[in-house]
Amino acid sequence: MTPKKTRRIRVSLELKLADDVLKLEAPVTDAKTTAVELIPAFQAFTNQVVAHSIKLTERQGKTISCKAGCGACCKQPVPVTLIEVEHLNRVVKKMPDREQQRIRAIFAHHLEVVEEAGLIDQLRDIATLESTEKRALAAKYFKLGLECPFLENQSCGIYPDRPLECREFLVTSDPRYCAELDAEGIEHIDQQMHMAAALRKLSADSHNAAGRGWVLMIFALDLAKTGRLRFKKKPSKEWVKGFLQYATDKSIP
Repeated sequence: MTPKKTRRIRVSLELKLADDVLKLEAPVTDAKTTAVELIPAFQAFTNQVVAHSIKLTERQGKTISCKAGCGACCKQPVPVTLIEVEHLNRVVKKMPDREQQRIRAIFAHHLEVVEEAGLIDQLRDIATLESTEKRALAAKYFKLGLECPFLENQSCGIYPDRPLECREFLVTSDPRYCAELDAEGIEHIDQQMHMAAALRKLSADSHNAAGRGWVLMIFALDLAKTGRLRFKKKPSKEWVKGFLQYATDKSIP
């Protein structure tokens, strides 16, 4: 019997953002699947929203400081959803053996450093902390000077697959404020929608075990290796609908 071909459909939604109408579009499969398989769609939606936010920022006469060759923010602890954990694990598995070994070694080294610093348990449970506690812990992590394992020559080595949190982290301030983690000096662009936060909520819905839906990226490969990640399946359109509802805080037909 010939296997049934999976049909591709295009989902789209028009949103009123500021004085503009933004059309979000992405192709998805017309089948039951896990939210992990829809990461490209979630990335596409996020790119479209971020591009609109950049346009609004430039209308105000401001310039985005972030560019290739500036890795000033890449020592911060990055939250990634469980969906992204699995996606990043697949990205690493597709790398040539030598590069894969190098990346895995960096992740392992970073875990050793945070354990020696006495921070590993707190960092594992960072999602349960209050905002002020999270910021204080993030500052302690930052002082360890651990650059993102995917950073290459101060640029992202997995740029097309970078987490949504990284896509939304854009500033108009001097990069030195990011490099010093000077919260008062950092000027973030105004994001009309927070797609990374929406994906965190969706990720909590997508996993077969109860949980918060996200961890810090430093734990990503270690968590994927445990084999504990088991994701629910449902029609693609339902995952997309849920994601956009979380992002817009509105009911999506």
